[in-house]
Amino acid sequence: MPKNNSTALEKTFNDLLKKENDFFNFAGESLIDGLWCWNSVHPESGYINGKFAQLLGYSPHPNTSVQIDFLSLVHTEDLEGVQSAFQGLLSNSPNNPLNIDVRLGHTDGHYIWLNLRGNLVADESEAGQGLIGTAQCIDRYMESERQLHINKDYYENVIKGANIGIWEGNLLTGEVICNERWADMFGYTLAELEPLTYTTFLNLVHPEDIGKIDVSLENHLKESGIYELEFRLLHKMGHWVWVLSRGEVTKYGTDGLPEIVSGIHYDISNRKVNEILLEKYKDLFERSSEVAKIGYWELDDQENTVFWSKVNKQIHGVSEDYTPTVEAGLDFYLEGENRERMKKVICESLEKPMEFDEQLQIKTQKGKLKWVRLIGASEYQGNKSLRLYGLIQDIDEIKKVQLQIKFREEQFRQTFNHSAMGMALINIENKLLKANKSLCHILGYTEEELQKIDLAEMAHPEDLKVNRKYIEELFQGKHKYIKLDHRFIHKDGSVIWANISMSAIHNDQGQVIHYVSQVQDITERKHNELLLAHNAEVMQRINDAVSIGIWELDLGTNTVYWSPTIKKMVEVPEDYKPTLDEVYPFFQEGEHREALIDALGRAVDKGEGFDLELKVVTTTQRIFWSRTIGIPEMVDGVCTRLYGFFQDIDEKTRATKDLAVKEEEMRQTFEHAAIGMIVVDLNGKLRKANPKICEILGYGEKEILEKTVFDFVHPEDVDSAKVEFEGAIAVQGGFKTEKRCRHKDGSYIWIYEAVASVKNDKGELMHFVAQIQDISDKKQMTENLTEHNNRLTNFAHIVSHNLRSHTSNISMLLDLAVQDDPKVLENEYYRNVKVVSDNMNETIRQLSEIVEINSQVSSTLTSQNLLKRVHKAMKTVDPVVRKNKATILAEVDANINVLAVHAYLESIILNLITNAIKYRSPERLPELKITSGTKGEYAFLSFEDNGLGIDLDRHGSKLFGMYKTFHSHPEARGIGLFISKNQIEAMGGKIEVESELNKGTKFTAYFRIAL
Repeated sequence: MPKNNSTALEKTFNDLLKKENDFFNFAGESLIDGLWCWNSVHPESGYINGKFAQLLGYSPHPNTSVQIDFLSLVHTEDLEGVQSAFQGLLSNSPNNPLNIDVRLGHTDGHYIWLNLRGNLVADESEAGQGLIGTAQCIDRYMESERQLHINKDYYENVIKGANIGIWEGNLLTGEVICNERWADMFGYTLAELEPLTYTTFLNLVHPEDIGKIDVSLENHLKESGIYELEFRLLHKMGHWVWVLSRGEVTKYGTDGLPEIVSGIHYDISNRKVNEILLEKYKDLFERSSEVAKIGYWELDDQENTVFWSKVNKQIHGVSEDYTPTVEAGLDFYLEGENRERMKKVICESLEKPMEFDEQLQIKTQKGKLKWVRLIGASEYQGNKSLRLYGLIQDIDEIKKVQLQIKFREEQFRQTFNHSAMGMALINIENKLLKANKSLCHILGYTEEELQKIDLAEMAHPEDLKVNRKYIEELFQGKHKYIKLDHRFIHKDGSVIWANISMSAIHNDQGQVIHYVSQVQDITERKHNELLLAHNAEVMQRINDAVSIGIWELDLGTNTVYWSPTIKKMVEVPEDYKPTLDEVYPFFQEGEHREALIDALGRAVDKGEGFDLELKVVTTTQRIFWSRTIGIPEMVDGVCTRLYGFFQDIDEKTRATKDLAVKEEEMRQTFEHAAIGMIVVDLNGKLRKANPKICEILGYGEKEILEKTVFDFVHPEDVDSAKVEFEGAIAVQGGFKTEKRCRHKDGSYIWIYEAVASVKNDKGELMHFVAQIQDISDKKQMTENLTEHNNRLTNFAHIVSHNLRSHTSNISMLLDLAVQDDPKVLENEYYRNVKVVSDNMNETIRQLSEIVEINSQVSSTLTSQNLLKRVHKAMKTVDPVVRKNKATILAEVDANINVLAVHAYLESIILNLITNAIKYRSPERLPELKITSGTKGEYAFLSFEDNGLGIDLDRHGSKLFGMYKTFHSHPEARGIGLFISKNQIEAMGGKIEVESELNKGTKFTAYFRIAL
């Protein structure tokens, strides 16, 4: 750059300031903190505008630039970065403008973080270049970023040290985010599990635990709070890892529904003694804090906000949504010494860095006095107080035990005593010092008994031989810890499988003082492993039974594996080991062999799987159809192996041919059926019609196929026909109906239509097939019979009415005769006439009741609950039941409702119950069992007794006849069963009977189900 470049650059910079003064005044106040220029050849010759100069502590004249030495202002740690950025700008100016964060010195000696942005500009002679740009103060942002990095490093270290898996699940997308430790717990890396979704996670879960997870998660989403569950996940090596999962909803959507669930997974298969170090790791401490009644708190002195953890709120007796303040928090402390001490501690902590540990009394929101231990520390930056934070513990119970116990020791004691896993302290002589309840429960001994027993005596002899070496090496200091599976003999003599972890505990001088052992009962897991092996064997037998074999082609070693099932199918010895070239001849030469070779080539080259049906030729030249499925395994885009299944489908192929024959039979049946048949699509359009339907409706096939089924329906029936059709589509079923259809000649005929749904192999509804009969003649006959029945009913009404009038007159005359002359009662003729009159009245009453049955049913059918009606009848007959010492057991479904006339249903139930008691056996106390159920379109009610029974061979045909009796009971009239049967049939039901003499009778009444 020429010598006058500095002058030219200054002039350019000043001209720019003057020319664009209004813009830069606005930008300076609103967007940027200064403008600058820099001589690329003479760095000491730089210029900044007035606002920039003021920012650095200078006192410039308004609207003038200040000359500065840029490099002398740059912090020494940033100098290299500035020079590197400038060199990059020189090499690629248009595409790489200057954008750098740098510290510049203030006149009072401190440094200010600034973001400098600029680009090269040429001088007037274009012989050299300078830099012109903007500056913005980012001091506050850099401090925030520094604090963010500190917090990030802190939590990463905590999570890493805690050795836990962290997960976050999106309930809307199914996406799952986990840390690397989560995958490592099961032997994987995160890359191996990608894409990581909820389905990927469920594929790892033990089948028996999937249901528990779904139920637990669903309940958690409904009830909120902390989600906690223990379940098993499959390790990459094939064994199951028990994990403790805890989480909660951490984000809700705009609709208020849960969106994100976050939590942790902890491997509880191998709990170590280092759980006592949980206080060092914040995350693990938070998990145990609720059990230990330890909460945490934070007072942000900058934002003047207070945070309380969930346990902290529980300690104070406030709700989870409670928002604490400093003033409100102090009010919880007991007025007087406790509250004043708390105020003093907070004030001192905000004035200088300090730590404190106080034991004070609080009064919860519900007024309960409680001792708490408050541990805290103040955090400062320079002389500035940032925050107070610490722990609060409910020590009401601890106060009663031992105040001198350190927090770490108390945590271990709680963990030891309340752990679901067995734990023990063992001295260096292998004698048990202490055992928790879980261990006592696992082994069946009390703690005192275990302290007296030689632990080696409880060990299974076979496992003791194998594991003694590792235990002795632990005692010799060759191992820090050991983990092994070991069998113990339970106190009751049974064998217990346990997973044992033992660690040595050292004092501050490095000497072993005792050992901590964790014992997990894995008996069920071991049994499951045996069951799994058994199931694998069963699966192999199933594969053999259904002729499915497994094959594998390892392209790395170019070896082929056939399962024994395949070798059996192609009739080769069990020790036969085929090569790829030897596989091809087993497939029939020609298109079948070529299809396999082509599929294998595409699988290897393109990673495409295949599913082929090919002919196979065995070593004895037997030919059969097979199904060969191939699945490629790709690593970095290269196929490393192929595996799949091989199945004998010869029988299936033959079945396919048989199906073709049956389809032809169906076609012939359709064409030559004696009844009308049509095929209707889901829009009601006729797709096919046979000759008979053409004959019934009077149309040609072509004319019929141009119409829909609704075009033939009587106008009054169209709406109901459409509803019926749409209902069949909705339930994907068929229906039967009678309706009127229009003949081509304009007349209407009655038809009976039976419609069946046709589905494909996927269960999807394709169309309907209807069979149609012309029932016009039958319908006319039915109408004639109905009219005839009505006339008979009217006749019965007239006869019963007229007879009732005469018999009533006779009864009245007999009563008047008695009133006139009481002695007439002694007249034998009078008594006979009176008996005849009473019997005639009873007969007419019964006949009238029978006549009324059918005439009342249609208008009074309602939904009746069987259980309610049975209970009501049982209450009615309770005196009779007690008198005869009878037992009635009612097992009636409370959800069954039937269509019935209320009075008829009660009459039927009462009649069948009283009959069971009336015709009881003199040899035993009467018992009646009433049960219910459904059968097809009917619901049934059964009455099974242990009474006299009926000879059905002799009386079965007349059992329900009028005035038919089959026992010599004085109250037998032969009318009850007759009326009950008529009532049931009038309501559209039926009644059945089963009976055996001297054993009992079972009546079953069927009623239509109320929908």
